[in-house]
Amino acid sequence: MKDKVIAAIKRGEVVILPLEHGYVYACDAFSFAAVNRLHQLRNDPAGVAAQVLISRVETLGGISQGVFPETKELVNAFWPGLLTLQLPQNQSLNWDLGDGGTLEDFAVRVPDQNQSLEVISETGPLAIASAGTAGSGAVTSLSNIHNLVALDIGEISPGPASTVVAQVDGNLVINRVGALTLEELRKVVSAIELANE
Repeated sequence: MKDKVIAAIKRGEVVILPLEHGYVYACDAFSFAAVNRLHQLRNDPAGVAAQVLISRVETLGGISQGVFPETKELVNAFWPGLLTLQLPQNQSLNWDLGDGGTLEDFAVRVPDQNQSLEVISETGPLAIASAGTAGSGAVTSLSNIHNLVALDIGEISPGPASTVVAQVDGNLVINRVGALTLEELRKVVSAIELANE
C-alpha cells in the first residue's frame, strides 16, 4: 500500500496518511492543484495554510531561512515528534500552501510515524491537514468518503496536539502548548517564552 500512496502523491493526488494521533490529508507541497484539492476536501475557508511534513532535519535548510541555532537545538531534541515550528520560508520557493503565497512563515515538523516517514522520504515535503472538515477534531479511524489512496493502519489512539514554537523578533515563543510542555522545552532552550507572557 505504501508504494500506491507514493505513486499517487507523485501523480499530484491527495492521499490519507496516519500520524501519531490521527489521519491527515497529504499531498505534494509544491503541487498547486493538489494543495487546492486538499483544502476543498476540508471545506477550508480562503487563506488557510496547510502544514508541511518533512522526513529529515536536513530538509529544513532548503525550505526555510534564518533558522536560529536555538531552534536547531529543539529540532535535534524533539524530532521526530510532536514539535511544530513556525519558520520563515525560503523566498526562492515556488509554493502556495493555501494562503495565496502571502505568508512569510509556515508550519513544519518531522512526524514520529514510521510508515509515513518512509512515504515522505520518497516524495519530499508534503502539505497536510487533518482528514476531517475544517474545525473538526482529529480523525482516528479511516472513513474514506472521498475514496482516496490511503495508508490504513487501523484505529489510532487519540492524543495531544503538537506544541507550536515560532521565531518572533529574535526570540523563541510557544504559540500553542501541546504534547511538549514549557518545562520540557526549557530544558533544551532556557530562554523560550509563552506567547502571552
